[in-house]
Amino acid sequence: MRAFLLDSSIAPLTRRLTHPTIINAAVLDTLERPIIFVANHQSHLDTPLILAVLPPKLRHHTVVGAGADFFFDRRTKGFFSSTLLGAIPIDRVRPSRASAELATQLLEDGWNLVLFPEGARTPDGLTQELKSGAAQMAIKVGRPVVPLFIDGTYEIFGKASDRIHPGSTTIVIGQPLVPHEGEKVSDLNDRITDALGVLGREAATDFFTARQPDQALPFPAPSRSWVEAWRTSEHRHQHEEPRRWPKMFGSRR
Repeated sequence: MRAFLLDSSIAPLTRRLTHPTIINAAVLDTLERPIIFVANHQSHLDTPLILAVLPPKLRHHTVVGAGADFFFDRRTKGFFSSTLLGAIPIDRVRPSRASAELATQLLEDGWNLVLFPEGARTPDGLTQELKSGAAQMAIKVGRPVVPLFIDGTYEIFGKASDRIHPGSTTIVIGQPLVPHEGEKVSDLNDRITDALGVLGREAATDFFTARQPDQALPFPAPSRSWVEAWRTSEHRHQHEEPRRWPKMFGSRR
């Protein structure tokens, strides 16, 4: 039922709202389950967008780690989150053995897993520090991590938005990161961070520019002070005009 709903309604509607451009999509055709997908987190649209761009052979066998405090705080919300998106509860407040064991069991059973290592949606469109849960999981089960950078969903339906503003997005697919034998969690997490930084810059520029020294997008963003200044600027917009947020990474609209 979930596969039917994804293919017939959720994925087409998401594509219509976000008009995704997929860079390096050929990587997805070479993947063998199970895979741990990690992505930056700009919006609640990130989850359906990832599912929409995955080929059916991956989409139909993918679950998504979702904040237990938000998506599973009520029985009805948890039912629809798990039924429609394949969400599983992840405790964001403190480490949870139950969450880790559930995710591990699903990976061992052949299910792909989507995780957002930033832990929560960006409040302002800028990058946040990555937590190490995805790296821990990858080392524990010995499966590769595929980084995904999503650009544009913040402008469409960011944390500060009160409604959806249809636009365009870019999703850059990275090469699989296979845990090395004996690799530390911190080292793999650094590799994931570096990969997402390069993909983030590629979304705004091009393949070669993104891979020049010191060009990768930093996780976390080094300063948020300009965002606060912009928010409080009297010249940001007139009250009768719709609120307009600047493009953070070069999204096409």
